[in-house]
Amino acid sequence: MSDIPVPQSDKTFEEISKQIWDHTFARNWQHNPPRSLVISIALEANELLEHFQWQDQSVGNKEELAAELADIFIYAFQFAHRYNIDIPQAIETKLQKAGEKYPIEDFKDKSKEEQRKAWIAKKTSYKKNGL
Repeated sequence: MSDIPVPQSDKTFEEISKQIWDHTFARNWQHNPPRSLVISIALEANELLEHFQWQDQSVGNKEELAAELADIFIYAFQFAHRYNIDIPQAIETKLQKAGEKYPIEDFKDKSKEEQRKAWIAKKTSYKKNGL
């Protein structure tokens, strides 16, 4: 695995979102209940997890892993459409919160053990939603 992000296609986020919407709308699936979409996300995530069930290396090839990941994203986009969630904005907000919870100085250039200890300390002391 590389430390450099894999280049993505030239399609924009908006183009992919529209393509998923068009696919969903053409089949009259835009009214799938939110509960069903959430269950589908979890099921597809578990299908991806199954590739790593008994070992660190995947039992599937890149195309099989990509198909499972695509299923997760497709259902997630449908869920976002249903609730009018701006996915890029939600990601930016979540990364900002994660940056506050897990500051760079606690993790960068630290040993795996130091990172693990920092993660546990932050995880156990952090109050979600201010509670």
